[in-house]
Amino acid sequence: MRVLVTGGCGFIGTQVAIKLKKLGYTVDIVDDFSNGDLNNFSNFNVRNIPRAATAHWDKEFEIRDNDKDFTIFHCDVSHYGILKRISDGKYNFVFHLAAKPRVSWSIENPLLATEDNFNKTIALSLACINSDTKIIFSSTSAIYGNTLILPTSESAASMPTNPYGLSKYCVEEYFKLFEKLYGLNWIALRYFNVYGPGQAGNSPYSTAIAAWCHKASKGEPLRSDGDGTQTRDMIYIDDVVDANISAMTYDGDHRIFNIGTGNSISNNLILSKFSHAGYNKVQVSPPRPGDVSHTLADESLARSQLGWSSKTNIDDGLRKTMLWWGLNVEK
Repeated sequence: MRVLVTGGCGFIGTQVAIKLKKLGYTVDIVDDFSNGDLNNFSNFNVRNIPRAATAHWDKEFEIRDNDKDFTIFHCDVSHYGILKRISDGKYNFVFHLAAKPRVSWSIENPLLATEDNFNKTIALSLACINSDTKIIFSSTSAIYGNTLILPTSESAASMPTNPYGLSKYCVEEYFKLFEKLYGLNWIALRYFNVYGPGQAGNSPYSTAIAAWCHKASKGEPLRSDGDGTQTRDMIYIDDVVDANISAMTYDGDHRIFNIGTGNSISNNLILSKFSHAGYNKVQVSPPRPGDVSHTLADESLARSQLGWSSKTNIDDGLRKTMLWWGLNVEK
């Protein structure tokens, strides 16, 4: 069984790829390294394929050095060579995690956000249709926008407040259409706020916990956007990986699943946990445009249909994350 993980050198993609390898799958990765880090695989034996060689990589080359843990294609997900490999049926599953995932960036760059998060995904799905390959799509709770329905189920109205959320919503709508027209086999996992060890804290794509860990490790103030009363359903990385694995074997009628904990926590409360660990310098900044006030998943559909549920609470997850950063933990 061979699988492709797009964005496989990013935070979530790396962990999905490693878990699949442990389960015995042959794992190929494609990453353009706009956000991924090859150092994530420093403990593995990898075969790196440059962009120029991607279109020419065939069975003859794959037979050589078949002791490699991962084959990593250094190119865009819409590269002709990648789309051809999928169309030719080389993969049993495509895990599509590649995206530009930050809200503020999508507001500043709506055209690029649409190209990266929508157009390239549609091209990928058409290749999957050609080979009847199942695609497991990393979607987002940003689709719900500033919903007043908490906890939020998959049937709630979609009201994205930024191009990032809108692009993901449009992908899901196209996938519904492609299923009817062409038989696309797909699952969309709407992640809530993912955190955990391995997430970079100094990039434009950093989420709050990773950014705060990075600042704490530097002895710098932790930036708080707005008044800190906004709440988030924080989902630990290991639980997100398990959701992707569960989606592989699901063959029911549902296509879209919330991936969250069913619990939320305010930014102020998370900051207080940092403060109790000795990191009490906070710099208050204006609210970020396009940000939502509250997120809280109704994850009951994933629990009943995928047989999946989150296992890591925020206290344990935050502790593991802070220890990974070499930080003190709450006293």
